[in-house]
Amino acid sequence: MPGSYCHLALAEKVYRQLLSSGICIDKIKFLSGNLIPDLATVDKKISHYRVDASIKGLFIPNMELVEKDLLVLEDSIKLGMFCHLYFDYNFVENFLIPEFEWSYERRKIINPNNKMEWDPEPFFMKGGIYYTGFNETNYLLVEEGYVSMQNVSELPEVLPKTGIEIFDARYETTWKSEFEDYLKKKVEYTGNIFNYERLKNCIHKTSIQLTQKIINSKKG
Repeated sequence: MPGSYCHLALAEKVYRQLLSSGICIDKIKFLSGNLIPDLATVDKKISHYRVDASIKGLFIPNMELVEKDLLVLEDSIKLGMFCHLYFDYNFVENFLIPEFEWSYERRKIINPNNKMEWDPEPFFMKGGIYYTGFNETNYLLVEEGYVSMQNVSELPEVLPKTGIEIFDARYETTWKSEFEDYLKKKVEYTGNIFNYERLKNCIHKTSIQLTQKIINSKKG
């Protein structure tokens, strides 16, 4: 799924677009909500409403259930959580899957642009190639203004409670220290894993679709 910097980049775009459309929400609660699902200690099958994606071995949220539970315009935290899971879905189906070739016969994940290939298990393991791809792009998202460190500084160390038990049982490590550690790495962007321009395009397109969905929910 997308890294924390990607989630905040999307959240900031959606927040600004909603304001431009005359929809006012609580910025701190909304941005917090965009981070909360990944902090839950319960199995991601539950916290991320997981069902099978269109590629075997990958998962996406069941958006029908997510929308029913979390698309609540009057609750900025829940709305942020809805945005998080909406982006998870779109990231997997519209960026991650098209970005690579998935060879089941050879059990390989292949980048068609440079022909680099990886075994699935080490690719997705914590600290593996997949996460290196995000480490390469985190600094760029900050440098180009997609993520505001001023907004990050305004968020509390302990994010607000949601009132939903599965999301309020969280890891003890504060999200902010991990978030800052990611940025300190300043891993040089190589493009060997993720294409940064296509990643930005995914964030941009998803933000427009998501903003319109929220606006339509208000009309409905």
